[in-house]
Parts: sequence; C-alpha cells; structure tokens
Amino acid sequence: MRFRFRPAHYNLNAPVKPNLPRLLQSLKWSFLAELATKALTPVVFLILARLLTPEDFGVMSAAAMVIAFSEIFWEAGMGKALIQRQTNITQAAQVAFWINLGLGILIAAILFLGARWIALALFQDERVTLVLKVMTLQLVLGALSSVPTALLQKEMGFKKLFWVRLATLGIPGMASIPLALAGMGYWALVAGTLAGQAAQVILLWRLGQWRPAWGFQSAVAQEMAGFGAWVGLSGVMGWFYAWADALIVARYLGTHDLGLYRTGNQLVMMLFGILLTPVLPVLYSRLARLGRDRERLRATMILVIQVVILISVPMACLLFVTGTEVATLLFSSRWEGIGGVITILSLVHGFAWVVGMNGEAYRAMGHPQVETLAMAGTVLFYLGGYLYAVGFGLEAFLWARFLLMCLGLMIQLIVLKIFLRIDILPLLARLLALALATLALASLAKYHLFAASLDSPFRSLAFTASFTLTCLAGGIYLLERNRLLKELITLFRGRGRIAEQA
Repeated sequence: MRFRFRPAHYNLNAPVKPNLPRLLQSLKWSFLAELATKALTPVVFLILARLLTPEDFGVMSAAAMVIAFSEIFWEAGMGKALIQRQTNITQAAQVAFWINLGLGILIAAILFLGARWIALALFQDERVTLVLKVMTLQLVLGALSSVPTALLQKEMGFKKLFWVRLATLGIPGMASIPLALAGMGYWALVAGTLAGQAAQVILLWRLGQWRPAWGFQSAVAQEMAGFGAWVGLSGVMGWFYAWADALIVARYLGTHDLGLYRTGNQLVMMLFGILLTPVLPVLYSRLARLGRDRERLRATMILVIQVVILISVPMACLLFVTGTEVATLLFSSRWEGIGGVITILSLVHGFAWVVGMNGEAYRAMGHPQVETLAMAGTVLFYLGGYLYAVGFGLEAFLWARFLLMCLGLMIQLIVLKIFLRIDILPLLARLLALALATLALASLAKYHLFAASLDSPFRSLAFTASFTLTCLAGGIYLLERNRLLKELITLFRGRGRIAEQA
C-alpha cells in the first residue's frame, strides 16, 4: 500500500513569499482560536469541577503528567524542525511523520507495560494504572496529528487550525459532562481527552492535503534530529516547570491533594490568562520592531513591566483576600481546602507575570539563551525547596512555592538589569506599594466597611472587588495620567518614541 502527495493545490517545496493580507488573515484566525479557547475551556472546566471530586482530577493529573513527559521524546522536536525548514519540505515531512509515529507507538508500548510500576512507584495509587494504560492512546493520536499541524502552521493555514481547535474544545466537554453526570468519575475526564484528540486527528487529515509515502531519507533525518535535540532539551526544562511541583505533591501527599493543587492552579492560570493574554500580542510586536536598539528596548521594557504590575499585582492581591469566596461560589463542598490553594497561588502567578515578558526582550536583543540559562540556574533551588516543604503538608508547600517564586523573580530582574541596565529598585517599590495598597483596600472592604451586610460569598466578593478596584483605578489615574497612561497609549498605537526612563 502506498500513499501519495497531492501537489496540484499544495506545493510544499514552493518558496514562501511575503504576503501581508495573508499574514493579517492568519493573525485573525489565530486570535479567534485563542479567543475560543479562553471562552470555552473555563466553562467546561468549572462544570466538571462541580460534578467531580479532587481525587478524580488527581488521578487524571497523575496520568497526564506521565503522558506529557513522554510526549517530549516521541515528538523529538520534529514539528518545530519541520516548520523551521526551508528546503526538501516533502522529504522532511515524511521523516518527521515516520519518526513521530514509530517513537509514539514504541513509547506507548513501554508505558502500557510499565503502567502499574509507574502508578505504584510515583503515585502509590492503583487507579492510575488502568488510566495510564488507556491514555497511551493519546501518544499515537498525537503522533498522527503532529506533522499535519506543523504543515498547516508553516503554510499559515490558521483558518483550518481554528476549526480544528474549536472542535477539540467542544467535543471533550460533550464527552465528559454526560459521563460525569452518570457518575463515571475520572473516566469522564479520560474519555473527554481522548475524544478531543481523536476529533483533532480526523479533522486535520480531512482538512490537510498532505499524505505520507513510504520512504525515509537518512540525511534529512540527521539534519532534523540536530535541530530537534535542542527543542527536546527545552521541552524537558518546560516540563519541569509545568509538572515537577505536581509530581512532588502526588508522590508525597496523594491524589486528593494533587487534585486540589492542580485544579486551583489551573483556575488561577485561566483567570490571569483572560486578563493578560489579549495584551501580550501587542507588546510582543512592539518589542520585535525595536530589534537591537538597546535604549528604546530598555525604555519599552520598563513600561511593559509597569503595565503588567498594574494589571497582575492588584488581581493577585485581590484574589488572595477573596479566594475563599471564589472557591465557595465555583466549587462544591467536596472541594474543601481549594480556597487556600487559590489564595496563595494567585500571589505566585500574579507576581511571576511581572517578568513574563523578559524572554521576548532577550530574543529581540539576539540572546535567546539568556532566559533559559536564568531558569536553569534556579532548578536545584526549586527542587530542593519543594522536597523540603512537602513534608509539612500542602499549605507549607504552597507558601514555599511563593517564596521560591520571589527568589526566581529577583534573579530574573537582576539578569534584566545586567543586560538592559534597568534600575530595578523603582520597579520593586512600585510592585510593593501597589500590593500593599490592594491588600489594605480589599481587607478594609471585606472585614470592616461591608462586613455587616456581606451575608453571602457573592456579595462579599462583589463589594470587595468593586470597592478595591474603583479606589485603585482612581489613584492610578491621579498619579499616572501625565506620564504612564500617555506612554501606554503610545505603546499600543505603535507611534512615536517612548520617553527614555531612568
């Protein structure tokens, strides 16, 4: 049996020509895909959280972190290598497809055979065994979708990817929610994940015109493997920052606390993503245009950090004060303890966003390795801190993560000072002042001004948030209207120069 390409409408080896209208269309569909994600994912997530228990989410998270780690090895950086490649695209697509599929099947088989050992050695939970065995199907499905996705991205086919993304978002909910209502527990989450992945594979192969052929060019494979190795190394680092904390919680505290921790973490990440993600594309484009003009890049980064502080720090402190009310409104009584997770992790994510744009600045300067090296330097501190704190329970672990984040924040700011000569003391002073002001206003509103009339979590949250944000907005306007707000308008319009700041 032999599959053939269809070159009449899809020439992979044709040179890519600049096309501004096409670029704008691609950006539009990419934005719509992100918007659909931000709109649908939280709804499905909260419905399932009301129907299921922390242990259900914990069992699923345990299997998911193993699958996420294994994906680094079957993907082997082939997707990014294919997107980056400019010659022999047809041969490169074949190489990537067969490498991904072969490694996907091999690693799935290894995980299937070792599932029980992994479940007992890492999580001490027999339930993870069967879930992990079933979830190995995700590796094969992912391998089948990797190359079609990469080719659509390379050819700027974001309209097709939008429809694929939309189906991937909707189908998991349609599969999971009925099963959760039927009392299927964590199997509802498993079914939703696999259903979404299968729908993605079917749509990608229906919408794309590329088809694999038998054949494998070793020279092309060697070239792509060299590029993919560095991508894979970055993937391991990314997995550590995304999953190492959850692995330690699962290993030492069990799947119940893992469910509380991961679910609270996902909720906080979604809340910050809704506020900050729409802003980032504008900031990215601005930094990219500056290139290696150090003075303008420096002035822009100061403004960017100030803007992020204005958004993320008040939200973090407000959630810290009202996290219990948020948990009561969104989760059932079976989720006792998640309010504490939300309060502390809101500080973690809110303060971490302050240096979230640093990587773009380093890439604009032509030093993409700086952010990776700065992150790598903190790995041992994070790991040691996690392992020490987890012995004192989940709350101690959460506060340890906050303190370690503060250490990482200082390291990132110091690196930024070295490379861009930015005075970080005024930025830290602004961060602390805004944090203290928000905490004081929110505490005043919740525990004094409206304490007698706040007889429900909804009223408490609404009055506290309204009072705090109104006072902060008025203060920021009075103090910053002649400088920061004008420069912010200039930044988003993309005109003129940003005033140089000391």
